[in-house]
Amino acid sequence: MKLFPKLLSVTVALSFLSVGFASAESETYTTMAVSGGGTLTGKVSFKGAQPAPEKFEFAKFPQPNFCSKVGSDSEPGSGKGFRIRQDVKVTGGGLGDVVVYITDITKGKEFKQTETAITAENCQFLIQGGPSKAVGVVVNAKKSGVKDPIVKVTNMDADPSDPKTVEGVLHNPHGYDIKDKISATIFNKPVPKKGQSISEKVLKTWFKKDDSFLKVECDQHNYMNVWALPVSNPYYAVVNPDGTFNIDQIPAGTYEVKAFHPKLGFKSTKIEVKASAATTANFDF
Repeated sequence: MKLFPKLLSVTVALSFLSVGFASAESETYTTMAVSGGGTLTGKVSFKGAQPAPEKFEFAKFPQPNFCSKVGSDSEPGSGKGFRIRQDVKVTGGGLGDVVVYITDITKGKEFKQTETAITAENCQFLIQGGPSKAVGVVVNAKKSGVKDPIVKVTNMDADPSDPKTVEGVLHNPHGYDIKDKISATIFNKPVPKKGQSISEKVLKTWFKKDDSFLKVECDQHNYMNVWALPVSNPYYAVVNPDGTFNIDQIPAGTYEVKAFHPKLGFKSTKIEVKASAATTANFDF
């Protein structure tokens, strides 16, 4: 006679667990046909004077002669004894190197990008596939529904004039999961030869906290950095150098939109998207 209450309590507990699992499962993004989707456009602006760039003396790092031979089109002045890195880029009041993304869409268009490709060229890390070479996205393995998204880093550097680096200039991509001022290593592997790559499968344990992001830095040359925002759906845009952006095929609804800059942080706003209509969202940093 005492067994029935125990069985009942176990059944109720399992029922609550089932609801919890179903709720968590429903957060995973799924692909569907989008008919009459709306469009989001806007601009990310920077108010005030552009901050001064960071300056790194090549002589304090390995391979100073090779790394100083070639400057960067986006960082004028690099190559003359110093790497000049402008992490806050402003063009006509527009802020570059920003990702704008809709946070709470769980169904919609397909992902076009599932691999975050980074190259090491002329002692710079360059992220591929968008208007920014410093900032991009990484697909969140837990919530995106994408199987085995990848972060891939390829070394393109070699110095034929130095017998020690004929086959390659050693770079050591070190990936960090960043949340506010807290960082945790998620990969750390060398790529000593030109043409060599490392491919890291994005784990479900990465980026568990909201507003976290990926930073990749070379342990040999600490001025080599790129950043990537974890995305759980394909409704994002890396802004143009003037801060403008466009996101299309958005199912009608009310959503939160955020803008991410690795040095300036996050901004958010709410939007309402109507079928086959254009919506605007602007951000000021």
